[in-house]
Amino acid sequence: MYDTERMARICGDIDRYTRDLSLLSIHERRDLEDRKNFYALAMVLFSLMNAVIDLADELVSARNAGMPSTYREIFTLLVQDSVIDTREFELMSRLVSYRNRLAHEYGAITPDDLMDALDMTDTIRIFVERAKGMVREEMSRKPGAF
Repeated sequence: MYDTERMARICGDIDRYTRDLSLLSIHERRDLEDRKNFYALAMVLFSLMNAVIDLADELVSARNAGMPSTYREIFTLLVQDSVIDTREFELMSRLVSYRNRLAHEYGAITPDDLMDALDMTDTIRIFVERAKGMVREEMSRKPGAF
C-alpha cells in the first residue's frame, strides 16, 4: 500500500525543484561559467535527485519489491518489478552517480556533468508521472479511498 501522504510531499518537492530549474534559465554549458549558476544548478539537481530516489524507494517499499542496500539497487528492484525499463534504469543509475558525486566528491563535478544531468530531467518527469499513475490506479480500486 502506498503512503500517499509521503508520496504527495515528495512529488510536491520534485515539482518545486523542477520549477526552480526552469527559473535558473540554464540552457547551455556557457551559462555555467558564472559560478553562481554552477553552484545553484548543482544544489537544485542534488535536491531533485534525492527526492526522486525517495520516491523510488517509496515505490519499492509499497510494492514489496525488496530491500535495497544502495540507491542504485532501488532502481534495479524497480526494473525487476517492471516499473521501469532497462533504458530508464541506465538513466536513473547515471543520476544516482551524479548525486553521489555531488554528495561526496563535489569538486569532481564538471559543467558537462551538470548539463548531462539537466538533460535527464525529462526521464525524471516521466518517472514521476508513472508513479502518480500507479498510486491513482491503486486508489481507484479501493472503495472509499480518496
